[in-house]
Amino acid sequence: MDPFPASRRIALKQLVSLGAVGALGMLRSGKGWAVPAGSPPAAGIPGFDGRIIARSDGSYESLRQALVWHRSKPNRYPDLIVQVRSEAEVAAVIRYAAQNKLKIAIRSGGHNPTGASLRDGGICLDLSALTDIKVDKQRQIASVQTGVRAIQLVSRLAEDDLTFPTAHCMTVGMGGFLLGGGIGWNHAYRDGMATFNIEGAELVLADGRRVVANATENPDLYWAVRGGGPGLFAAVTRFQLKAYPLPRAIRVSSWILPLDKLATMTATLDKLAPAKDPRLEILALLMHNPEAPPDAPPEQSKICFLTAFAFGYSAEESRAMLAPLAQSPIATEAVVKEEDQPFTLMELFPKFFSTATPGGYMGRYAAESAITDEPGKILHDLSDHFRTARSPICHVIASYGLNLKTHADACFSSIARHYVGCFAIWDDEKDDEFYYRWLEQATTHMDPYAKGHYVNEVEGQGHPERIRQCYSPASWQRLQTLRQKYDPQGLFHTYLGQQG
Repeated sequence: MDPFPASRRIALKQLVSLGAVGALGMLRSGKGWAVPAGSPPAAGIPGFDGRIIARSDGSYESLRQALVWHRSKPNRYPDLIVQVRSEAEVAAVIRYAAQNKLKIAIRSGGHNPTGASLRDGGICLDLSALTDIKVDKQRQIASVQTGVRAIQLVSRLAEDDLTFPTAHCMTVGMGGFLLGGGIGWNHAYRDGMATFNIEGAELVLADGRRVVANATENPDLYWAVRGGGPGLFAAVTRFQLKAYPLPRAIRVSSWILPLDKLATMTATLDKLAPAKDPRLEILALLMHNPEAPPDAPPEQSKICFLTAFAFGYSAEESRAMLAPLAQSPIATEAVVKEEDQPFTLMELFPKFFSTATPGGYMGRYAAESAITDEPGKILHDLSDHFRTARSPICHVIASYGLNLKTHADACFSSIARHYVGCFAIWDDEKDDEFYYRWLEQATTHMDPYAKGHYVNEVEGQGHPERIRQCYSPASWQRLQTLRQKYDPQGLFHTYLGQQG
């Protein structure tokens, strides 16, 4: 009897946890946060007409929790939550914070798994209502405010037959995604990380000045924006992004194998990935079989799941990209397969990375990552540990073929060929200790093969060295030097776990 029935669609929905989309329970309106009536007016901040939620406000706690999409809310409490509706208001709030010695943490979409925008004391400056998009079709440049969500940008660009490597999950805010690197759709064909496609940015510095940063104007800030992550020493309000022609013939194939066939999957990918077309995106997962009985042993309940996305401009191109996998041992030994399925880019979001998972397990959440040249070794080393995960939503994902290279004008510097992420997702607060420990133990299987980490997916508060390992020593030192130059008083919070 086949223990893996044709449950591809259920399995695909669990891919949501690659980026662990948020917005579940968020208090959003079409134009930004729905700030509860009766909140105190922002009197005393020149140039700011919005509202402030203070800790004494009755709605503070519900709003504080809504700032982080998953249910494992960090026990950190800003004094004020301030939501702006214009770039000018960002400068006004920053000047006010500097005058009153209030530290600032920036939030664009609340997607960071550590809840990095929630800090103790000071101001949580919420930029999620900054959602303006302007497109120059001729130059293929998109001018995008920080709070724009992935689905908004993809939808707007499609009107001009363009696209951008946004996050795979539709509700991810572009601000944090871009600053941390950004592993997006068709990433290998777009220099491996979305951050390398930032052509310029507009920032507000700690002294309240609004400045532009690009390759020729304030190039040191431009360097920092391209990978500086959730510890950047300024507030980015707008990005200038390089857009690309929209692929018109996307084809998708997927295969499910038993976990004991992991060697088949990794050996095949080790052989094929170096020669693959960069327009072929390969995602390999260790995950729970969504149709396994609750009492099924690991050999029946844990599976390998592989999906390949071909972003061609013709059906023939895409089929040619998928052919090596379709003719490989992966396809031969798969117990479930579905090959050469057509999709539009807009269809990929709801079909493959929806905003909820089966069974309501998109609850409590933590993630770790490795940028590596040896993803197969990580997957094998992790496989036995993965079997011990009690929650059916915990998983490991490997993105084969990042196509990364060093950019002298970008501080993103974890350079290797592949990415592996390990995700602990569970439902009950009483299991927190088990899953945080489970994730920490997972890093002992990942780190020996890591050349760095992905700063958007790293638990740095308890292990501050992991934040530093997201950057080369030279890039880390330069970031600290620039912080002293542009934020000498430490107005902006640095990375979780770091001093300053």
